[in-house]
Amino acid sequence: MTGSRPVLAWVLGGWCAVAVTCAAATSGWFAPTARRLLKVHFIVSFHHPLGEAASIWLGNSLATAGTAGCLVLILLAQRLAPPPHGVERIPWWVCDALLAATAARTAVLAGVLIGAYGTVQLRAFLPDGPVEVLGWALLACVYIQVRRRRLGLRGSAIGLLAVEGLLAIAALLEALL
Repeated sequence: MTGSRPVLAWVLGGWCAVAVTCAAATSGWFAPTARRLLKVHFIVSFHHPLGEAASIWLGNSLATAGTAGCLVLILLAQRLAPPPHGVERIPWWVCDALLAATAARTAVLAGVLIGAYGTVQLRAFLPDGPVEVLGWALLACVYIQVRRRRLGLRGSAIGLLAVEGLLAIAALLEALL
């Protein structure tokens, strides 16, 4: 993936900035209200950890599948037609907006949870959280590189497989540890 490291750094940096900002704001001004609204319980007991890991992974794979669908449409459009201008770009903008909204929602929620519950929430995010975040960031990078015409079908398929591998590892870590 040509130029993927700067894109990954920007994606991760942006998500971290949003999460840290939300954590600071929540901790400083809204922690009791956030705890009252979220009502998070930190007692986790998986009776069937491998089944739970599969369930977590399959749930996360749905988001990957949605992004893969967008990627297939973009790759087909890039092969079949010249680059769209104006109104023809609306489907691409819709995909961009959906993915950006999903990423923003996740970063805001993580920040609010950390701001409301502090180190207890941070411990709940470990050890699976960083692996999962890396998987989602890689998914965003694959999408961005395809949109920029820097990644073709083979490269995007390899990227999606890497994302699925990271999400599977994160699910195993969450269910087993």
